[in-house]
Amino acid sequence: MEVYEEQVQASDGLALNYYHWVPENSKAAIVISHGWSEHAGRYHALAEWFAGQGYEVHALDHRGHGKSEGKRGHVNRWLDYAEDLEQLRLSLDQPHQYLLGHSMGGMISILHLLEYPNRFAAVALSGPASDVSIPVSKLKTFLGKTMSSVLPKLSLTNDIDPSVVCSDPKIVDDYVNDPFTHGKVTARWFNEYLKTIERVKQDASDIKTPTAIWHGAGDTLVEPWVSENLFQNLEMEHRQHKLIDDVLHEILLEPNWLETAEDMTAWLSRF
Repeated sequence: MEVYEEQVQASDGLALNYYHWVPENSKAAIVISHGWSEHAGRYHALAEWFAGQGYEVHALDHRGHGKSEGKRGHVNRWLDYAEDLEQLRLSLDQPHQYLLGHSMGGMISILHLLEYPNRFAAVALSGPASDVSIPVSKLKTFLGKTMSSVLPKLSLTNDIDPSVVCSDPKIVDDYVNDPFTHGKVTARWFNEYLKTIERVKQDASDIKTPTAIWHGAGDTLVEPWVSENLFQNLEMEHRQHKLIDDVLHEILLEPNWLETAEDMTAWLSRF
């Protein structure tokens, strides 16, 4: 298996960090879209396991995350995330492609499905952040909407308790001490996120790509009702929604992640 990273320029010149895990004679490719304030390198064990099953795995650090350039937690348009993801997808030699999106990366995946229909054979979503379940103060909402135009790169603080990320204390400790965990969003990011939420609520029924959702039953960062509501808005022929008992938000880093990964490959391999 070949494992390597590379820096690739986005359409606007920003340097994006790509990760590749490529076994010989792959049967399909899986593209991973990671969550907010993290990076694709956290999925190394998962990617190696997928590769061992015969799948190429490719991922990028979203702009403003990990080893990619850009102000931490900032984006001019959420569409930039989808465009970056499509650029990665287009660069792959393997024509049979699946998409796996976690949390914010799940929302980016949904946006990609709307902007670039039917590019992927099927999609697996892990706790997709398709709505806001953590209460946001009226002041922060006001600042996000107002400052998006005036001071778009104004960073807004977050009050997320790291212990809600995963039930495994080591994963939480690694997350807290990871130099690429930035914990930031900007006014423009937040305002664009709110716009994307409304678009997904309105247009989710337009998605035709087979889509499956897995969500931790104990998730308090993106509560289960978020993906349940998303699932109710989906109308494609092949879709499913599963709650995983006794796990929190990072279902692909939880102690039972292998069971979830096996379930995901069973779903994806149908298409």
